[in-house]
Amino acid sequence: MVAASIFKCVGQEVEIIPDSILEGLNISYEESNKNAHEMAILAKALKEYKNEKYCKLPLCHTVEAEAFGSKVIFDQKVGNRIGKYKINDINLVEDISLIDLNRGRVAEVLKAINILKKNEENVILNITGPFSVATSVMDSQLFYRAVRKDREKINRLLEIIENSIVKLILEGVKQGVDFISFADPVGTMDIVGPKIYKDISGQSTYNILKRVESRLGKTIIHICGKTSTSLEAVGLIEIERIKAEGQDYLDIIKKIKGEQKDIKFIGHWCLKLNKSNGEIINCKIK
Repeated sequence: MVAASIFKCVGQEVEIIPDSILEGLNISYEESNKNAHEMAILAKALKEYKNEKYCKLPLCHTVEAEAFGSKVIFDQKVGNRIGKYKINDINLVEDISLIDLNRGRVAEVLKAINILKKNEENVILNITGPFSVATSVMDSQLFYRAVRKDREKINRLLEIIENSIVKLILEGVKQGVDFISFADPVGTMDIVGPKIYKDISGQSTYNILKRVESRLGKTIIHICGKTSTSLEAVGLIEIERIKAEGQDYLDIIKKIKGEQKDIKFIGHWCLKLNKSNGEIINCKIK
């Protein structure tokens, strides 16, 4: 295991949507989270409000957990959160199945992407990583207790989550998203520790990235800086620093995307910062 410092992210994890935007669009916050048409309208409005070049979907990090059966509380003031976990007994892991991309809010997200792409918008698909999904499907105390005492069931849960995330990523690619932003804030090495990261959390993320690597087409996956530096720290990726110029970070990525077709994953930075640091970190999956 190599020594590496974990990236310090200064971006806000929860994005609060101003009342003025919703009032101007004449749509409700909850409806904009649940309906593809309103979702696409709000994503475009937020892009324009922030003077950005890309629409970002979904609008919160609870979509995957909800697709697994957890109940979500929609809260405009502090951000959406889990109101009721799908699993309250580790033995109920057996009841978890692959998410259905044709039902519920996850289906609406994919429809919203389609709407935006048909209108020639640039789109970033936000994907939540396996540990963050797992601890939104069950209480974190129950999850970590099972990590110590019932690893077989945890492995089973993570396998289903991995399969589902791979399925979602590939559907996003099919819909033509420009970039995928992959983050697992609950599962980084500074949170779970080196051993659990190397043995479980990092390995689960690695499994996902490795499986989609050859199927991304023109889509690039931006790995959250905390996740990519964690992967490097345990030796699951190698990095290559590429000098690059552009008006901002996303502009640099777009240029690299056009010039170097072999780059599939980049990281060690934060999309929320969106300022040029003069380089792109190519993350090579081992």
